[in-house]
Order: sequence, then structure tokens, then C-alpha cells
Amino acid sequence: MGHPGPDEVRRALSDLDIPAHLRADFLLEVGDQILLVEVKNRITEPDVGGVVTQMRKCAKEAKADGIFLVADRISTPARDVLSSSGIGWLDRRGHLRLRGPGLLVDSDVPPLVGEPTDRVVDLFSPAGCDVAVALLLDPAERLGTMEIARRTGRSPGRASELLAAMRHAGLVERTGQPLVPDLFNALADAWSPRWYPLAATPPAAPMYRLSGTLGAIWHGAPVVTTYDWPPEIYVNDRWDLRHTLSSVGMADEGPAAASVAMSPSSYGFSVEAGINGPFPVANHVVVALDLAQDPGRGREILDAWTPEGRVRVW
Repeated sequence: MGHPGPDEVRRALSDLDIPAHLRADFLLEVGDQILLVEVKNRITEPDVGGVVTQMRKCAKEAKADGIFLVADRISTPARDVLSSSGIGWLDRRGHLRLRGPGLLVDSDVPPLVGEPTDRVVDLFSPAGCDVAVALLLDPAERLGTMEIARRTGRSPGRASELLAAMRHAGLVERTGQPLVPDLFNALADAWSPRWYPLAATPPAAPMYRLSGTLGAIWHGAPVVTTYDWPPEIYVNDRWDLRHTLSSVGMADEGPAAASVAMSPSSYGFSVEAGINGPFPVANHVVVALDLAQDPGRGREILDAWTPEGRVRVW
């Protein structure tokens, strides 16, 4: 039976046709390098600095040439810190990076963590979106299954399944807290509202939520736009969507006066942030998910935006 961590690194490198030898003292030989391998449950940006300092001390004592970190989950910011520090790593969800003299490996590898349960087919179904948004709205709070079920209106059984699947996917801690920005980024990849162009701006009504660019401006995001930018408005269900399309009408050609979509998350829709003119405003997580759909301008805005009084989750 192989040793967890070091042996996994050896096997992953062998799968990439890179010979590696696991020594009896648990150091790993890769080419001319001897690496000290450290195994962790998860690594996030706040704790990566302390881990690196401790590993370097241990590597010096072991007379190793370098350090290699193995963890079930390594957050994106933590990966960046490790890579910029010249430290190799294996995220057991399926990615390996190693750099040394005459060697550069940055590749996907077979996942080494468990898969979600068979009953969870779509991690970000409407129910999954609800659970993810609930976690992202209160990332520092340890929300239990029953509390998430209460907030989202989903059954405790379904909430439990989805939380377990998100843990298996490396998006939620064992404590129930979201791993950020990983959960946000995964949800943003699945966030796909269908927007309909409108011939006119709908009248004020509690059935709408302002999101997108104008919602971001309301939240204080560093957005620059024209005074007549068309509002992007969410409704909560198909009936309200059909009512809006039939009463306001779709824009046939030319620029739309507004756009409307059904929110991918009913719970995300329900948590409004305030009022901007005629419309209630969507919460900062929903607005950020909309901005993230634009990999250029939207991501630049997110990089420069920390909502006042809120924990940044992207």
C-alpha cells in the first residue's frame, strides 16, 4: 500500500511520463531534485503563508532541495501564492504543478478525491444555486443543513445532498463554510440566465430585481457607463417572465430599452439589497455573478470591488 500524499505525487508524475522515486524517508526524488512532501486537508489564502514558512523550515532540516504540497483542496489564490513562491503542489481534485531545473509541469491529472453521490446529477440546479448563494451571502457563518433548508425553502434532505456534493467537489469546507473564491467561480461558470430584450422599461413593481451594470453601480462597484444604460431586471418565475414579455413587449431590432430574465436562484432573488429608483436591487452576490459573465470588463470590475460591509467572495 502506497503512502498517501507522496505516493500520489509519484503516481501522478508517472502518469505524465516523468519518473519519480519515493524514498523510505518519505522524500520524493524527481530528476535531480529531492522534495519534501507535506499533506494537508485544504489550503486557502489566509493560511498558505504559515504553511509555506513551516515547510521551508522542515525542508532545511531534512536537507531537501524543495517543497511539494498535497491537499484535497487548494484555493485559486493559494495556488497562485505557491506557484509564485516556487513551490510545487498537487490539488487532489485533479491538478499538479511542479517547477525545477529543466522541469515544468502544469497539468490536469486524474482526481484523487471522491465523486459526488449518484443522486446529485446537477450541482448547480436551481436548488444547488440556492444553496450556493446562501453560503456565499454569509461565508463566515457556519450554516447547518437545517438552517440552509429554512432559508432557501428546500427540503433538508436535498440541502444535505447538495452540501455533501459541494464538499466532495472541494467547494465547501467540512465545517459547512464555502471555500472562496472557488465556490463563487464554480457557480459563476454555471450561472446562465436567458436575457430577453424589451421594447420599454417595465413599470415599478416588487416582482423585479435590478442587477447587472446598474445594480453594480448601486452597490458601489467601480463601473463607468452612460446615463442611459438599459436596466437588467430579474423576475422570480416563469409567470412573471411571461407577464413582462406580454405587457411590455420584446424589442424587435435596435437597442433594447431594458432586458429581463428569470433568476437562476429563487433564494438569490428573494434577498434584495435596497431600492434604486423604481426597482428593488439584487444582492451583491447575484450582481457579482452577472458581472462575472463578462470575462473582460466584468472580471476587471470584480477585481477592483469589495462591497462595503460585506465579505468579498470572488
